[in-house]
Amino acid sequence: MLTLSELELRILSELEEAGAEDVVTMLITVMEPVGDVTEVHDLQRALTTLVQADLVRMSMDRNSSGKLRSLSEEESLEVIADLRSGLRFDRDKKYWKDTRQSGPPFGSPFPYIIATPPGKDRAFNILDERGYQWWRRKK
Repeated sequence: MLTLSELELRILSELEEAGAEDVVTMLITVMEPVGDVTEVHDLQRALTTLVQADLVRMSMDRNSSGKLRSLSEEESLEVIADLRSGLRFDRDKKYWKDTRQSGPPFGSPFPYIIATPPGKDRAFNILDERGYQWWRRKK
């Protein structure tokens, strides 16, 4: 079984219940953002590993029934490689945002991360072992 990094484990665990999450929400959930470009690079590296391990795929649009459409491994890697082009850090509000989307109304979604069936299984095991958002300080 592939040994995953801490960030890869966090990403998968966040996908366990919903099955999918947009890149910006994932970025601000799995780390405490300060706006450093390394945050995006770290996310890109983690997503690349997860795609290559067939644990996640990316999505950029929905099918006719409104469900996110998973991209192939190759297409997913292309989306990941281009993530930085649409992400900007809002220094006043202290969070990342995707500049490809404006609205409402919103058109096609910006990049989403979708757990594959093996990814959902692995996510369940991670949560079973570590618990929900184990990396956050308990209040």
